[in-house]
Amino acid sequence: MHVTFKQLEAFYVSVTHASFSAAATKLHATQSAMSKRIGELEAALGVQLVHRMPRGLVPTQAGNRLLGLAEEAIRLRARIAAEVGRSSEIKGTYRVGVTELIALTWLTKLLRELKGRYPALQLEPVVDAGMNLFEDLEANKIDLVVLPGTFWGDAYKAVEVGRVEDLWMASPHLALPDRPLKPEEFADYPVLEQSVGSAKNTFYGAWRREHGFKFGKVFATNSLTVLRALTIEGLGISQLALDYFAADIEHGLLRVVKSDPMPPPLVYSAVYRNDAFSPELDVVAEACRLVCDFRRVQHDLSSSLGGDAVPHAHSAVDAGRPRSGDF
Repeated sequence: MHVTFKQLEAFYVSVTHASFSAAATKLHATQSAMSKRIGELEAALGVQLVHRMPRGLVPTQAGNRLLGLAEEAIRLRARIAAEVGRSSEIKGTYRVGVTELIALTWLTKLLRELKGRYPALQLEPVVDAGMNLFEDLEANKIDLVVLPGTFWGDAYKAVEVGRVEDLWMASPHLALPDRPLKPEEFADYPVLEQSVGSAKNTFYGAWRREHGFKFGKVFATNSLTVLRALTIEGLGISQLALDYFAADIEHGLLRVVKSDPMPPPLVYSAVYRNDAFSPELDVVAEACRLVCDFRRVQHDLSSSLGGDAVPHAHSAVDAGRPRSGDF
């Protein structure tokens, strides 16, 4: 009897995903390769392991007994690679999804850090709205996503990589009371938000409902840079990452709008499947935790203002007027 790890892996992933095609996508192989490996495993063990049913693959009685053992084998291999293996054994190509805020801040630092430590590890970044990224993770189109949220279901591992104060902000020229706003008072002012599909809105949705936040006019955009420009222009109140927009506050383009209560910190997590059993994804998640930094590099502010000079307070609105460089 000769049983290989690839056969056990193909069997486990095919059964847990109930599909040869889904397993092939997950393991970066072909559907025929998945079927062949399981056939070879059945021949080696002398038993049938799966039933091919209309609703998908279903394990036989023998298959159910093997399922737990196959999981143990995959976990042990991942542990060996993580604890004993050389850095050269961290390799492969993985698709990593990130939100726009991450792409504008620490994505390049992450890629540079991992490339320097693990030359054989290749990351393919995908930038999109958080909920779109999670849908791709569910469909096995992406291996790991970094997005707001702490729990994405029992099938997923969520590693906290960082937090950011996500506060209400507005232009100093927008007429607002000089006191914390009550939740119901937000309905009196335009609110600017990221479009449907934002994981941040999902994260804060329950909190806003719990505290009775009410919005009247809501304007949405799928671009953080556009949201910044519109907020600076004075078109409404936005909830924005303090670290990223600190320079705008310092230069008088934005101010924090206090509320009662204030929003809790926004938690970002690296999310990937529990059954991935990949030391590479553990390495990527840990690297995200180490490099996570939502501060904007200074040259970004300078370029958006059209030069190095800091605008005077009376010209803050003009300096923040949307222009081609902002988009």
